[in-house]
Amino acid sequence: MADLTQDEALDRARAIDVESYDVFLDLTAEPVLSRTEVRFRWLRPDASTFAELRTQGVRSVTLDGVPLPPPQDGRLRLSRADGGDQAVLVAEAEADYSQEGRGLGRFTDPADGASYVTAFSYPDCGPEVFCCFDQPDLTATFRFSVRVPDGWECVANGQLARREGDVCTFTPVSGMRPYDLTFCAGPFSTAARTEAARTEVTVRHRHSLLGRTAVAPLPRFAGYARDAVAWYAGRLGVPCPYPAYDIVFMPDLAATALSVPGLMVVNEKLLGRPDDAGDQFSAMVCAHEVAHLWFGALVGPQWWDDVWLDEALASYLSYAALAAVAGVSESLSWTGFAYTDKPAAYKADELPSRQPVSSPVSTAARGRDKPFGILYVKGASVIRALAALIGDDALLRGLTDYLTRFAFGSATLDDLVGCWSRASGQDLAGWADQWLRAEGTTTVRLDEDGAVVQDVPRRQRIGIGLYDLDGDGKLHRRTLVHAELEAERTVVPGLADADAVVLNDQDLSYTRTGFDAQTARVLTAAACQVGDPLSEAVCWNGFWLLVTSGELPAAQFTDMACRRLQAGGLPEAGVEALLSRAAEAADAWAPPGQRAALREQIADATRTAAGDARKLAIGFAASAQADEQLAVLGAWLTGKDLPDGLALDAELRARILFTLAARGLARAQDIDALPRLDPVTGEVNRATCLAMQPDPAAKQAAWAAALSPGEPARIARACATGIWVPGQEELMAGYRGRYLTEALPALVTRKQQSKSRLSRLLFPATLISEATIEAANAAKPSDDILRLAVAEQATIMRRRLDARRQR
Repeated sequence: MADLTQDEALDRARAIDVESYDVFLDLTAEPVLSRTEVRFRWLRPDASTFAELRTQGVRSVTLDGVPLPPPQDGRLRLSRADGGDQAVLVAEAEADYSQEGRGLGRFTDPADGASYVTAFSYPDCGPEVFCCFDQPDLTATFRFSVRVPDGWECVANGQLARREGDVCTFTPVSGMRPYDLTFCAGPFSTAARTEAARTEVTVRHRHSLLGRTAVAPLPRFAGYARDAVAWYAGRLGVPCPYPAYDIVFMPDLAATALSVPGLMVVNEKLLGRPDDAGDQFSAMVCAHEVAHLWFGALVGPQWWDDVWLDEALASYLSYAALAAVAGVSESLSWTGFAYTDKPAAYKADELPSRQPVSSPVSTAARGRDKPFGILYVKGASVIRALAALIGDDALLRGLTDYLTRFAFGSATLDDLVGCWSRASGQDLAGWADQWLRAEGTTTVRLDEDGAVVQDVPRRQRIGIGLYDLDGDGKLHRRTLVHAELEAERTVVPGLADADAVVLNDQDLSYTRTGFDAQTARVLTAAACQVGDPLSEAVCWNGFWLLVTSGELPAAQFTDMACRRLQAGGLPEAGVEALLSRAAEAADAWAPPGQRAALREQIADATRTAAGDARKLAIGFAASAQADEQLAVLGAWLTGKDLPDGLALDAELRARILFTLAARGLARAQDIDALPRLDPVTGEVNRATCLAMQPDPAAKQAAWAAALSPGEPARIARACATGIWVPGQEELMAGYRGRYLTEALPALVTRKQQSKSRLSRLLFPATLISEATIEAANAAKPSDDILRLAVAEQATIMRRRLDARRQR
């Protein structure tokens, strides 16, 4: 199918103005019947253009009542007739179901046999369901109706206006893009209903989960959404543009969650998290998606080069909103961002796929394939850096101006920067060029004279923490100063007499923190315990970058992390991050001969560490290595000898079985019981457990499932996740060649997101050797996405191999 180019989109926007869509789907028909009526206006007397339609079958197409030939390459060719400016395009088609979590999907609940149907048009799947002019800047009013089986309900972008028999009709929604059209249908149960100002919030889930502990947190999730709506409306000065906001939890979703006008769909895997009032992750996901009601729904990008605007602004605002949504302090909120998200941006900026946050893209596909670390995290980090530079008030005033000027329409980066420039009284065009239109990051460090040096000069404002050692060898921050940098070298008085100097303290800017030799020694001895959670996160990120660049041995980092865990006082995000990074250091960055001892050290540290018992137990389960440690996991699995006050929940059970399965110690009946004990993530975790077993037949079955186009996307990913296990290199040696000769050709025809994810998950990541790197570099996949994925993985492997040789 032809990929839309920017030139084609510009030409189409000059040719037509789309006024409305009337879309009807019959879910009782097999295949699904789709009927679309599009009303648009010709803008030029000799205009011609095209609409997209890529359904399984096409019954009929008419333009102003005149029959048209079927689409070619997914496009319907349209030319203006002599009848005037107004035109009506009508298409009747047959839509098929997809297994990849995009387009039209169908899920059959194994618990009760009930079926559920979803339609996700984002990013480019709308034409697989209905006829449309599929580009971001051609907004229109959407009317949607659907015929559903008996006993079903449906939620969509608009509110339910009426139900006549089995046909649900929804209120019109203005300013929608074709990729916004989304619905969920099936026998749902309602978990919670609340109201935020003029917006009603309702949360639903599949019926078989009614009364299960997994859905117990959903009233709290509804509260997160209510409070986020109120917070954004108040801070942005723009009311929520939609009178209703329906939230549906579904299993077959490619992303963690998505939000479109009037509707949020959430992946059920979020229900696998504990029912914890302080669960920052669930609150952040909710706040992020609610922000899309303003950024993405009310105002969207004009073209795919600016799709980052929606995601970066939603990411930034979601962390800023956590204080109101989850009762988390702003400092602790950004601490979670620093530990959990920021490293993804630094990593993305080092790979062959690195690119500016905003850069020209010639086709829609290229715009949609920006890495998560760039699109979401770096974008949000740069916005936070701008707030440090111009002030929070000016940043918010600029956003209010942006939403007001471009409501129910499209905008560009220049539009947004113009709003911020007016709000701050500064010309920020040069700042945008430095930070948003240029790739890479800047490293700041002290030179021998105590001046701050930037390897890539950019305008930024950073915090600088001066730390002194007390008589007990503990670090205390004497003062925090702020400095605005622009030149390559900036003299900041008073930095030379501190025992340790932490640049970018408080993580205000998107910059890599380098340590002078004395600061590195002092922080290593103190295991980065500096007395402030956000400052400490900056230090740990700096040391992790030293590991991944081969400058710090993995064993030294692991020792620091274990000492810090045992000292206690870390926030939950810090505990999770240190345990995860220590395990990765042992598995991937340390020489193979050190792996077992390092994993034992990590597991032992969790048994004596101070902190959240559940996080530490999961860390122990993930790193257990010695026979005695594995025996403890076996006892926990039966409910024996668990740490005081700790229950064997779904996440801990799965983590235990992952480790035991990888060693060939998990019992078949325990693995097979996962879907029954955990109706939300049990089926997926079972697939991963089976794939992790050190058994040739298990590996072959997982490999085949991961590459099968008929396998549900969640199961394919679960199988791929479990195939490559550190310590199983000998067993998996033959799969290096199979990745190149089997996996890459099989993935060529997959949808963009599945192709991108599976090509990375199936890469022979544990076979860290020159042979694997040479084979990857010699591979020449015919597909751009696959070629980039292979290049990325080869780059990461080269760094790991070089780091292992550093000792």
